[in-house]
Amino acid sequence: MTKAIPNHLMKAKRLLPLTLQWGQCYLLCLSWLCLGSAMAQEGQWFEGITHPIMDSTLGSPNDGVIGNRYFEEGDAVKQGEVIIELATEIEKLDVERRRVAMNLAQKEWDRLRQLAEKTNSVSAERLETSEGSYQIAKADYELARARLKDRQVIAPFSGVIADFLDHEIGEGTKVGNPIARLVDTTRILLVCNVPFEEAGHLIKGQRLPIKGAYQNPNKLTEGEITFLSPVVDAASGLLRIKLVVENPEQLIKPGVMALIQLQN
Repeated sequence: MTKAIPNHLMKAKRLLPLTLQWGQCYLLCLSWLCLGSAMAQEGQWFEGITHPIMDSTLGSPNDGVIGNRYFEEGDAVKQGEVIIELATEIEKLDVERRRVAMNLAQKEWDRLRQLAEKTNSVSAERLETSEGSYQIAKADYELARARLKDRQVIAPFSGVIADFLDHEIGEGTKVGNPIARLVDTTRILLVCNVPFEEAGHLIKGQRLPIKGAYQNPNKLTEGEITFLSPVVDAASGLLRIKLVVENPEQLIKPGVMALIQLQN
């Protein structure tokens, strides 16, 4: 004979599914709250654009015809190296002529100085005139060298030639005309506009997480804040910030979108 189930057990049996549902809802809400709290602690991600740390369009120093191009697009150059040289035959001849004149003037001055030390046959006036002739010849030589250098496009910093802007050997150019583009991508500048209320705690020198800069979108890196705009855009309420990212292997390419995380 089957025994009757007591009423209090029947009520507990009917309430058990409902209790389990309440427990599941509680755990789900708790997990949502924890996730939201974690996300709030981690901070939000904001978009920015990558730029070369240095980007310079080099102009022609003078009117003339392009005589030599010592590098190709994509080549790495060091600071101070000559990238392009205008036709310089006349300038080089002038440099050589004035170098010879300077050397002759120096030898004459040295000869008279040695003679003056050994004998009294050289007057002070003649010695002074000889020294003046040497100094003038030296100045003329340096001036000729400066004229020659002024017909060369020289790298102002170490970097990579990104473009020659359609200038080939034998083509004429005018002073100031854009002639080559040089970029330095060993470090990357990430420029981002963020809501002012989210960026109020940021300081110069602070490091922030960055993602999306590499070909692998999940690869993370860090950047150091180097600039915080002193003004907020009145129309958008956004603050402009700049971060520098080390890029020694040049895996990060300028012109791509990346994300920075503003940690709370």
